[in-house]
Amino acid sequence: MTLSRRLCFAPIVVASLVFGPGLKGWAAGPAAAPNFVVILTDDQGWVDSSVRMMRERDDSRDPFLRTPHLERLARRGIVFSNGYAPAPTCTPSRCSIQFGKTPARLKQTVVHDVLAAEHGIDCRDQVSLAEMVKRNDARYVTAHFGKWGFPPRKPEEAGYDRTDGNTNNGDGDYLDPRTRQPLPPDDPKRIFSVTERACRFVAEQAAAKRPFFLQVSHYAVHVRHQARPQTIERLRSRPPAGRFTERDLTDPHPEGNASGLVYAAMIEDLDEAIGRLLDELEAAGVADRTYVFFTSDNGGGFRGNGPLRGGKAQLWEGGLRVPFIVAGPGVEGGRWCDVPVAAWDIWATIHDLMTGRSPPDGIDGISLRPLFRSGAVPERLRDRALVFHFPWYAGHPMSAIRRGRYKLIRSLNTGEVRLFDLLADLGERHDLAAERPELARRLSAELDAYLQAVDAERIEDMRAARRRELERYIARDRAALVEAERRLATAGDSERGRLEQQVAFLRQRLAAHRNGLRQLEESARLRRW
Repeated sequence: MTLSRRLCFAPIVVASLVFGPGLKGWAAGPAAAPNFVVILTDDQGWVDSSVRMMRERDDSRDPFLRTPHLERLARRGIVFSNGYAPAPTCTPSRCSIQFGKTPARLKQTVVHDVLAAEHGIDCRDQVSLAEMVKRNDARYVTAHFGKWGFPPRKPEEAGYDRTDGNTNNGDGDYLDPRTRQPLPPDDPKRIFSVTERACRFVAEQAAAKRPFFLQVSHYAVHVRHQARPQTIERLRSRPPAGRFTERDLTDPHPEGNASGLVYAAMIEDLDEAIGRLLDELEAAGVADRTYVFFTSDNGGGFRGNGPLRGGKAQLWEGGLRVPFIVAGPGVEGGRWCDVPVAAWDIWATIHDLMTGRSPPDGIDGISLRPLFRSGAVPERLRDRALVFHFPWYAGHPMSAIRRGRYKLIRSLNTGEVRLFDLLADLGERHDLAAERPELARRLSAELDAYLQAVDAERIEDMRAARRRELERYIARDRAALVEAERRLATAGDSERGRLEQQVAFLRQRLAAHRNGLRQLEESARLRRW
């Protein structure tokens, strides 16, 4: 199998059969300013749905899961088989999607980027999706509901008119993260309340005839895993398949992050919510002029990723390749496209759909609009390189580059590189670096050139910044512990209980900081990968 100029494949069935009654509007041209909906899920892996992500591979979907609403979206649009998250963890991916640039260029490359914090890099000088939309057309109303996940800059500071605030993982686990008050059983991971706010927003803007940009960032399917009891019970009667075993289905008390039954039910709850949003677009009469982008912030972490190697927090395909579907006016539906794309392309695509122009200088994304219909793929999309940089101080740090069918990965601990032909070896099992040394050298040089051009964060600097941070925390908490122990020694009965809790808490936190230092040293010693 070789790359050709024609990498987007038309459906086998004709369009009228794919769309069915009432859905033809998705193929029509917009009669007014288009609307945009970005649906971003959390930790949903490439095979975490019943949608076949690669036309010719049945193992690119999960045989147990049933996600009819994602299937419905796929029939209306394009499944990008080589769709990539910007990073293998959430924060850098969310930042990249929001600003249309790689994490390396933005200098937001890992969760809790201590080097960026030390240098005061908060992306306030970057133009967000919402700001770009409003600059191109001031009529637009913008909203972000769900997990924001980028603490340095709040959504209301990034051009969003309606938001849930500067939310993160805890907001999706509890009704009140401070008290750990649980969410109601009918709203696991806030799946349905986030969707309800999104649907209400759509209805309001449609009624007022205002164009809108909406991002719905689900907390699911990140740990802690949660699902509705009735969904869990419904799945018990389904035959086991793939990752989901008989033991999962017969577990009398499924709970926690290890339960396959809860994980599967959570994905199907999420799919139902996506269906409600698609239904609202139809009911509001705006589906024929609304583009929907669906993807995940990074690869999955639950019992593997089908044929892909690795998972979350790694630059193997399992950590980067994610579901990626686009539907909307002018998009020829029911197709798969093999052109490698990344979620930082969403910014440039929306910019193009609004203006018909290329994005400003410095934007890494390229518009996917030329791929919306069958035909020859422009060279700028077919032959470009995608660069991923992950100087992770708590695991094995890596960088990677994908160009065409080939992907090169480099260990930032040893400098060793590995080369894979992803068309012949999707599972990244056969290292070609020794067989194709010239290609490995060329891709390695291209990777270096990009990282140098954007002044990407170095792993040595990242580790040094993390060490300084931990040492500050240890000094602070050690002083606080000495003071708390001094006060406890002379405390009366009324104060003793509170001070004992404070001492226990500080000792626990000091142990965590010291463990962080050990983890830092262990990460630097990692050689096997």
